[in-house]
Parts: sequence; structure tokens; C-alpha cells
Amino acid sequence: MSGAEGRVGWSESGAIAGIAGLVVFLALHQLWIVPIWFIAPVGSAMAAAGGVAVAAAYVDLLPHLPRRPWTSLAVLAGVATMLVPSIVLAELRGPIYDMASDGEGALLVPDAVTAFVVGHLATATLAGAILGGLVGRTRRATGASALAGFALALGPGHNIPLLGGTSGTRRELAILAAVAVVASVVLVESHALVARRMLARDPEA
Repeated sequence: MSGAEGRVGWSESGAIAGIAGLVVFLALHQLWIVPIWFIAPVGSAMAAAGGVAVAAAYVDLLPHLPRRPWTSLAVLAGVATMLVPSIVLAELRGPIYDMASDGEGALLVPDAVTAFVVGHLATATLAGAILGGLVGRTRRATGASALAGFALALGPGHNIPLLGGTSGTRRELAILAAVAVVASVVLVESHALVARRMLARDPEA
């Protein structure tokens, strides 16, 4: 796919990928933890917006990525690159949620705020910026990838700092991995399909 073709239909495919990831998250959350389908309306808006942010970085980096079907693996590797540093920090730092014997719990403030903002959001944003700069080698790619890192941390990765160092880490990482795999494949394949259909209707798009 050429650079011009790559910039067609990216926002639509990003929204589709975000929603697909949300569905996987909600389904696995019901299966392994508790049903939280009530968040679907707000979650859909956030997932679509986050997917568009990731798609914006994707189309900037696309000329430097391998051809399909290997593109999905490259996108998945990019997602991991953005989130793994905050996962490692969360594990090294330990729990920020204090669970009492009666089942009640409380966040350890201000450590919780610092861990989420600095150790998670800022770390993922910085990792995204570095990735975009190294791969895309443009300011736009750097900025778009930084925003993608922030969106991934705030969206599918929001529980990383909360569950770091706890018994829930493995389950959370399994859900996160499933979401990342599905969303990456859907982003790449839906973008190829949407772009092809839009260019077939309007070659000047």
C-alpha cells in the first residue's frame, strides 16, 4: 500500500479496531472476573477515540512496516513497546491498592496518583514518542505515536499500575494481550479493506 493509499480510511478503521478491542475486553472481563457491560456506552466512545489515535500513528509508520500479513505483528510489537515499560515499572514498584482482610480496599495516595500519571501515562507516552521517532523519523510520526501511547495507557492499559505486583497481574495481562492482538489485526485488515473500497469509489480520495 502506497503512502497516499495508506492515508485513506484510517480514522474509520481506527474506530472499528477500538470497538473490537472493547468487545474482547468486556467479554473476557465477564468470563474471568465480573460482568461490566454497563460501561459499554461510555467505553465505546473512549475506545473509538483511542483507536483513531492509534490509527493516526499507524498510517504515519505504515510505509516503514512489513507487508501484510506481517503488518499486524509489527503493530502488535509497537503496542507492546509502548506498554511494556509501564508494566515493568508497575511490577517493580509493587501494589498501590491496599486490600484489607474484610475485602475493603483503598488506593495508596499520593503513590497511586504518581504511579498512574508518571509511571504509566507519561511512560507510555514517552515510549510511543521514541518509537515514532525511530521508525517514522518525522515530527508528525513522533507526535502521533506519543498520542497513541497515551491512548493505549488510558484505555486498554488503564489497570496496569493498579494491578502491578498483585495476584491479578497475570489475568490482567492476558486480557490486555487478547485485546491488543484482536485490535491490531482488525486495524490492519479493516484499514486495507476500507481504503480499497474508498479508492474504488473515488480514485482521487
